[in-house]
Amino acid sequence: MLFDLQSPRRRRVIRVTFGALAAIFAISFVFLGVGTGGSGFSFSDLFGGSSGGSSASAFDDDIDAAHEKLATNPNDTTALAQLVQLEYSAANANTDSDGVPTSEGEQHLAQAADAWNKYVKVSKGNPNPSTAVYALNTFDLLARLNFAKARSDSATTDALTDVTAAVDSWRTAGQAQQILIDSQPNKTTANSYANLAQYLYLAGDTKGGDEALAKAKQSKDADPQTLDSQFKSIQQLGQQLQTAITQLTKQQKSQGAAPGAGAGGTGGNPLSGLGTGGL
Repeated sequence: MLFDLQSPRRRRVIRVTFGALAAIFAISFVFLGVGTGGSGFSFSDLFGGSSGGSSASAFDDDIDAAHEKLATNPNDTTALAQLVQLEYSAANANTDSDGVPTSEGEQHLAQAADAWNKYVKVSKGNPNPSTAVYALNTFDLLARLNFAKARSDSATTDALTDVTAAVDSWRTAGQAQQILIDSQPNKTTANSYANLAQYLYLAGDTKGGDEALAKAKQSKDADPQTLDSQFKSIQQLGQQLQTAITQLTKQQKSQGAAPGAGAGGTGGNPLSGLGTGGL
């Protein structure tokens, strides 16, 4: 298949990529059944089963073809949907020895994100759920990568730019998750709403996160007590991110956005301890 993400190689790349970044998040993200007794939407469903695989260059011709269609018709929803899938697949094929996206891989992720944003606008509120799955994974990974950068940035401007990008990506991932929920309202599980809740909390939408978490706990397959316990870390991180953004914004103004100005002033980068048990 043109958009085959089922190969063992792809599955291994995704697992290694997320594993390499997991150290940044020493909190219990509610993926794939954590805190529930059911089997809701699972990212792993994308990567189990068939064989096959290809290098990043294998996607070049198809990406070029999609761009040619868009040059003729910028509102071609089919071409935009294909581009989301192709760019995401190319990003997975551009990784280093640890499975982390290379600079070229990150460019493909950014292009997949751009294609999704354009696709949502021209799809008139009716995006394809299959495309939303690729978008969700794209923005989830972009958020993790940008948060990793923000935590290690030494300049206030860089830290603010990267953490804002991470928060924006988590917000868009939440929107993609909502599309998946709306596409099959009678098949949603605790996992579906738990995934939505985590993205909303990390995006700074506490009210939306509370509402999604409440729906997760109301699901028949949920373990409300466990969900409450596990989401404490996510809720805390979401609040800390907003506090850090406010602090960095004030710091940037006081520095006049001077190039190379230290993040967080004399207190250091306020993001450096987040997600690792700090603060």
